[in-house]
Amino acid sequence: MDMDGDWPLPRPRTPFRIDRRRSAAALARKTSIASTFSSLAMPVVIEVVQRTKALATEVDPEAFHQLRVAFRKLRALYWAYSPWLGEEATAQASDEFKRLAAVAGGTRDWDIAGDLLRTAQKSDASIELLVSAAREKRAQAVAHSQALINSDTVEAFLNDAVLRAQTTLQSCCNDLPISTFAKKRVRMAQRTLRKRSRRAVRSEAGHEDNLHDVRKAGKKLRYLLEFFQPVIKGDHERTLKELTSVQKMLGEFNDIAASETLIRNTTFDAVPADVVEKSLQWLERKKCQRIEVASQRVKAISG
Repeated sequence: MDMDGDWPLPRPRTPFRIDRRRSAAALARKTSIASTFSSLAMPVVIEVVQRTKALATEVDPEAFHQLRVAFRKLRALYWAYSPWLGEEATAQASDEFKRLAAVAGGTRDWDIAGDLLRTAQKSDASIELLVSAAREKRAQAVAHSQALINSDTVEAFLNDAVLRAQTTLQSCCNDLPISTFAKKRVRMAQRTLRKRSRRAVRSEAGHEDNLHDVRKAGKKLRYLLEFFQPVIKGDHERTLKELTSVQKMLGEFNDIAASETLIRNTTFDAVPADVVEKSLQWLERKKCQRIEVASQRVKAISG
């Protein structure tokens, strides 16, 4: 969706006040649904703004990765509050978060592909040609991200989006406590993860897509637990550790699968077709190895 066409992004006339000392840890179980939204959203917004400002000169792959993660966290938070924010407002904000994450992620994708190709090069020196080409594609992705992610525009959009959400929530649930609501949304995210895990275990055709769906559902649950842990009962450290472990294995598989798709869909004018094919065959072998490990971990959490 083109958010510039559907949702203008002016700076809010009333500046959103940010209390930098307030964090999720300060949440109380009797705090209202409305007030918790800003206290959870604004630290992430501040991080995004700081990282987008640094993009003008930043080429560190981790910086691009963390920016993409921050946008994903905002998508998860908007999903959590969507029953009160409304479907249209949630979709508008989430689509823009997704677009910005994809722009930031282009550099990270080429970093991952480059690392994998350097490993493949150890077994076939000719792949060095593709490693060099991937390095050039990475530089192009950096320039693309820097051109499309304007810090002033992003800051204006985020302030406006949070202000709109806060206004909506204050008008409909300013006196409703967060604890019951948070537990309900976390349970829903847990059910989604379990459902997708079971589907992945049962499936054969489209297994890669199903594993990717499990990975996305796991991320959402992890982010919600991190957001709402102060206001929901129980010790969720074990769940978070398990999710982190599963996500690591699914991430390793996804890195290979995504790199294979990236290389297959990219034109390399200066690289012979047989060199590209060798790299794809290497990635396919690694993917087959990883899919078994990832599938076993998913099976373990599907129950």
